[in-house]
Amino acid sequence: MHRSVQGAVSPVTQDHASHERQKALLIISGGREAADAARRAKELGFYVIVADRDPEAPAFAVTDSILIADADGADETSAAAERFSRKIRRIDGAICMAANAPMTMAAVARRLGLPSPSERISQLACDKLAMKRTLRETGLPVPWFAPVETPQALARIVIEHGRDLVIKPVDSRESRGVQRLAAVTDIDRAFALARSHSITGRVMVERCLPGPQISALALVLDKHCATPVLFDRNFEYLERYAPFFVQNGGELPSALPAEIQENVRALVAQAAQALCVTSGAMKADIIVHDGKAQLIDLATTICGGAVCTRGIPLSSGVDFIGAAIRLAVGDAVPMEELELRKTAPVVQRYLFPQPGRIVSVSGIEAAREIPGIADVVVTARPGDVFPRSNDRRPSAAMVLATGDTCNIALSAANEAVARIRIVTEAAG
Repeated sequence: MHRSVQGAVSPVTQDHASHERQKALLIISGGREAADAARRAKELGFYVIVADRDPEAPAFAVTDSILIADADGADETSAAAERFSRKIRRIDGAICMAANAPMTMAAVARRLGLPSPSERISQLACDKLAMKRTLRETGLPVPWFAPVETPQALARIVIEHGRDLVIKPVDSRESRGVQRLAAVTDIDRAFALARSHSITGRVMVERCLPGPQISALALVLDKHCATPVLFDRNFEYLERYAPFFVQNGGELPSALPAEIQENVRALVAQAAQALCVTSGAMKADIIVHDGKAQLIDLATTICGGAVCTRGIPLSSGVDFIGAAIRLAVGDAVPMEELELRKTAPVVQRYLFPQPGRIVSVSGIEAAREIPGIADVVVTARPGDVFPRSNDRRPSAAMVLATGDTCNIALSAANEAVARIRIVTEAAG
């Protein structure tokens, strides 16, 4: 294995001529989903390089070469990738796997001349306010939104529009700082929390609409958008962790009526066209309110949670991650490869331990023995400290379950979660 430490490329130790017959894929971020993607890329015959700042990143165990570089550091990762591509072997494509780092992906692509969403699209993906404005200007449905500059301005908005609002940082990672104002007692504090998670210190609000939420996982093939699977997001813990949004997994395929699903797919395709996405992966978070789909968020990196790497193949038979990899290196992917081969129910659920320091973890094998359990991933280790409810509620374990019906799969998933025992004590 080649190793690059902080961008310093090691000498080539394998037959370079044999590598020339393989295309090389760079995976930005080295978590568990990246390990799954690396395995799939190697099965497809690609040479795989993984970039991550953690020397113990899980994907490093299954890759061909390593770059020690921060996925959030656009300059650092792109410089390391450029040196590797120049000194070791040419990198033919890159994907950003389970890391919200579109600017890093754009920087790598620009430096190496690789296929990738444009820098403008990546900038929009990092700026929720600019994204919403762009979507609204093109006529696409989004919840009402507005920038908020001060706590006093927020108070005026609440008086005018009520408390059925979501306050969020304009530019942050995932759900950090996102709160439901209806469940907030101190709006000044809510504003301060949201602003603390914004890189640029900017805050916005948007209408909190009731209705089911879904994630649409799409691939754009030569300007044609294919959304093989819709993922119903599960928010059963909204009250327990209020005012924060804590997602507890989800189900696929979607249980929404066929007409609404077609409406969602059409909206995703329209969003890709509006943003000039011509190739690659895209994820849209959507709420269905009064029977109509509205866009909440868009991303141009491949989402985590094992949905793309494991959930979609289990449910639909579609090799989503394999298609994304081939697109990244410039290979053609026929549209028919993204057509459903089956519609098997798959349920994903997370385990959230009591706050405190983890003393013991048990029941993992017992959970795996339950019929229908396809995967059990326990990330918690003794000594880890889990915080009290906040805007970034970490899970300690994840299960994927299948069954003849969604209810059977859900029962298996809940039983598996119940069998995993994570004991905590008050952290000193």
